[in-house]
This record gives sequence, structure tokens and C-alpha cells, in this order.
Amino acid sequence: MRSTKGRKPRSAPTVSSLKKQADATFSLFIRWRDRGVCFTCGKKADIKAMQCGHFVSRSFNSLRYDERNNHCQCRRCNIFLYGNMSEYAERMVEKYGAGILPELNRKKREVKQFTVPELMKVIEYYKKKLEEISHDLL
Repeated sequence: MRSTKGRKPRSAPTVSSLKKQADATFSLFIRWRDRGVCFTCGKKADIKAMQCGHFVSRSFNSLRYDERNNHCQCRRCNIFLYGNMSEYAERMVEKYGAGILPELNRKKREVKQFTVPELMKVIEYYKKKLEEISHDLL
């Protein structure tokens, strides 16, 4: 029998740690989905150099993993131009129709607290979608 003396017991995953993992998986999915093309300026780059930009801040959990609210963006648009919001809004209306902006505005007012099981499902779901995308691109 193995001794557990001196070992720290493995703790259950926390909402905070799973949210970080879900964010990373979701971000990678968005950048692959958009094939490394910036939603707001059209620049194409390696997926690792791109970012997952949010129209409505990810601090609003109700939209955090909404695929319509998240798109691939270059560092310039996402960071230095603070999301390039006027262009982002135009592109959103072009892609999803005029109702998207009011819909996201309504949805961001919904209070959402994630649970451990919900975040584990988000992680698994986007891992599966990443596998599907990688098969489609090969």
C-alpha cells in the first residue's frame, strides 16, 4: 500500500479554476472557428497570435460562452482599440441581423452564477467542438 504521508489531498475543482480552463478552451475554439481572421479589421494571423474578443464583456456570465458574442480579434483591435466596438457592432449586425445588439443587451442583464458541473460541461463541449474543427480542417 502506498503511503499518503506528506502528500496534500487532491482538492475538488473550484468554479474559479474551471472558469479559467473553460475560458481557455472556449477562446481556442473561437479563434479556430474564425480561422485566425480578425472580426473587426480582417487581419489574418496564426491562431496563437489572435485573441477571443467579446462584444459584451465576459464579466457578464450570461454571455461569457455565447458564440455570437465572441469572435477572433487581433491584438490591435482587441487591446489597443478597446475592442474596436463601432466596427464590432457593424459586423455583428451584418452577421446576425439588426436584432442581435438589443438581444445581447437584454441577455447581459440576466444574473448567471456557474456551478462546477456546468463549467465541466462547457469544457467538454468545446473540447469536442475543437476536435470536430480540427478534423474538418485536415
